Amino acid sequence: MKIHTPPNIGEEIQKVWDSGFITEGEYSDLFEKKFSEYIGNPNTCLVNSCTSALSLASRVIGIEKGDEVITTAMTCMATNEPFFNDGAKLVFADIDPKTGNIDCSDIEHRITDKTKAILVVHWGGQPVDLDEINSIAKKHNLKVVEDAAHAIRSSYKNINIGNHSDFVCFSFQAVKHLSTGDGGAIACKSVHDAERIRKLRWFGLDRKFKGPSRWEQDIPESGFKYHMNNINARIGLLQLPYLDPLIDKHIENSLILDSSIDNNKIKTLSRKTDRTSSCWIHSLLVEDRDDFRSYMKNNGINVDVAHVSNLKYSVFENFKTEELPGLREFDEHLINIPCGWWLSPDDISFIIKNINSYHSR
Repeated sequence: MKIHTPPNIGEEIQKVWDSGFITEGEYSDLFEKKFSEYIGNPNTCLVNSCTSALSLASRVIGIEKGDEVITTAMTCMATNEPFFNDGAKLVFADIDPKTGNIDCSDIEHRITDKTKAILVVHWGGQPVDLDEINSIAKKHNLKVVEDAAHAIRSSYKNINIGNHSDFVCFSFQAVKHLSTGDGGAIACKSVHDAERIRKLRWFGLDRKFKGPSRWEQDIPESGFKYHMNNINARIGLLQLPYLDPLIDKHIENSLILDSSIDNNKIKTLSRKTDRTSSCWIHSLLVEDRDDFRSYMKNNGINVDVAHVSNLKYSVFENFKTEELPGLREFDEHLINIPCGWWLSPDDISFIIKNINSYHSR
């Protein structure tokens, strides 16, 4: 992974620093406005990480000890930890090994009278079946939270991710499509939820308070220090004009890889025609993953798994469930290969050549 560096980034950060106002301020407000416009949802709030966004979703939903959240184990631990930290019982559904996404057919039978939410992840940027998931949620009066850390500019049925569910959480972490060093955003379906989150992200205080001092207002609900500062927001504003060309290159490279890989020991993931992926990573399922990883690294190509099943972490051991065959297959055979904006056509050709020449030893 490489991090895109806009021109003059050092000079612009220095200007923010020298201004003496480096906490949440004018750049934070402007970046929030610009990113909201980019995804097409005005109810979008900047925060300091995707994990903070998920934590705020959990708070607003009202997750408490004993509540259940149906989720996927095939993700970064940061997806599930905020709900776990609020006392939720994590109920792991199986995934579709053809996509890496939660298996919609394995959700509804897991719903109980304690279920509060369905938590989904768009693996690698490929959107989950949002119509089906939101239909299940509506039927059972549940909230839907999307972890869209991989999915900036992904779309489902011609609508940008960020507009389909109750809460959609984005990441601007170091190696994501849009990096602010660290940061995130949460897009809400409800204006009321967005207004509440804007207070919760900054101790419960209302930055629009009109009194003589914002510190003299009441705090009706305890909040967090989850806001994005001016420095990270300034980086985001510098990155935003480059975002579409960078993602276009990811998509182009990923499509070339899909159409060119020809090896019976390797499977590419499925793509559905009613949605588009931002192609943050390019995942393969390989018969002998460890052998393939060693082979590729010996040929100068860095490959890795990115994430592993959360059921492998002892912190979640109390939530282990019956056999999840899709999860097991995906977790055992997953490997991610480079598809980033920094790769030249020769780089892509070299990767394809080595993949197609591979045979387990």
